[in-house]
Amino acid sequence: MIDPLSRAQLDAELDHLEQMLPAWREKLRHEAQFQPQFDVLSGRIFSRAAADDQDHARQRIETMLAQYP
Repeated sequence: MIDPLSRAQLDAELDHLEQMLPAWREKLRHEAQFQPQFDVLSGRIFSRAAADDQDHARQRIETMLAQYP
């Protein structure tokens, strides 16, 4: 099993994902491609969150989606 990310590492991964969103959304051929791709990437990060950081990660991911609908 992979060791969970520290809170700082988790936030760094989530920050990187969030920074990618504007350019990523601009370059999509079809908007329908975004959600499945985002789910895979955010899921990889979420799966490495420590149990007590999962709510934090979920909230950050939901906030990202709300800011970039």
